[in-house]
Amino acid sequence: MSEVEALPLDVPQEVSSLLLPLQQGQMLVPVESLSEVIAVQVPMAVYDVPEWYLGDLIWREQRLPLLSFDVMRGEALGGTSDNARIAVLSSGNPDGDLPYFALILQGTPRLVRVTQEELVLREQTLSPGELMHVALLGEEAVIPDLQSVERACLRYRESE
Repeated sequence: MSEVEALPLDVPQEVSSLLLPLQQGQMLVPVESLSEVIAVQVPMAVYDVPEWYLGDLIWREQRLPLLSFDVMRGEALGGTSDNARIAVLSSGNPDGDLPYFALILQGTPRLVRVTQEELVLREQTLSPGELMHVALLGEEAVIPDLQSVERACLRYRESE
């Protein structure tokens, strides 16, 4: 992988963000995208869905799809660690059919402050659900395409 150029100048000076630990690597999202981190629970079964769609959860009286971002990106489904958590993320579409979805994590999110100088785009082929690959102070992460993940979940979501 080769480093590309720094982000364009229209990026805010500093963005409070979170690094979410995945099975393979980590995801970088703005703090505003994370609604809550909850304990791992067994999801309700959903049939005729891809392997990355692990089932549905009830969160704050809403039914949310639980997904494995690693599997969505083409990785094998792995076990969960003792530190595993579930992140409830906003899809960025509060008035849409799926304002939130749940994502399995392999640990606790870590707060980071991202500045333009510290964030470098990485040239890498994108997998489903990915918007871009970045390096932040030497740590690699993927920025998800939350709207793409929302659309993928809606394709397989059973009617409520």
